[in-house]
Amino acid sequence: MKKGLLFAIPTMLLLCSCERLFESRKERLDRLVGAHWEAWKAEGKDTTMCFVDIAKVVPIEWDTMVYVCYEYFFDYKNDDVINYMNNRYWPEKEKYRRYEEEGLHFWKNGKLVYRISLWLDPENERGVCVYARNKFLVRDRENAKFHLNKTERFYIIRDLAEGDPSAKH
Repeated sequence: MKKGLLFAIPTMLLLCSCERLFESRKERLDRLVGAHWEAWKAEGKDTTMCFVDIAKVVPIEWDTMVYVCYEYFFDYKNDDVINYMNNRYWPEKEKYRRYEEEGLHFWKNGKLVYRISLWLDPENERGVCVYARNKFLVRDRENAKFHLNKTERFYIIRDLAEGDPSAKH
């Protein structure tokens, strides 16, 4: 009987958590940002003033976060992006990378330690989106705080340095 319980309990726990075992990094980010939003709302705080600290949401050790929207740079030469990424990640002297998706890159001591593709599945568009007029953001861990809005299907992370674009209209 005891052996059966020792086998059954871990098996049940594993089965209950299987969905999280197979979730992508994007799905994990979506879930963690969503949980942050719900906790903020449950505390009775003003959701129009919701802020998210990426350092608390992405549970790995990192010192620098880089957001790049590659699609934006597909046809344009942008020396800041090319130099930054060449010096840190891409092979030296490589002029262009032709990625077609945006992503978050997390660095620790100059080495890439984690990457989250923010590509949205066209058949199931939902989850976290980054809204930034500057398609290349670099933030250290202490300054990775963003304004967070929720629409019907999306959690929209806005760069605090740009202010709230909806307030201007």
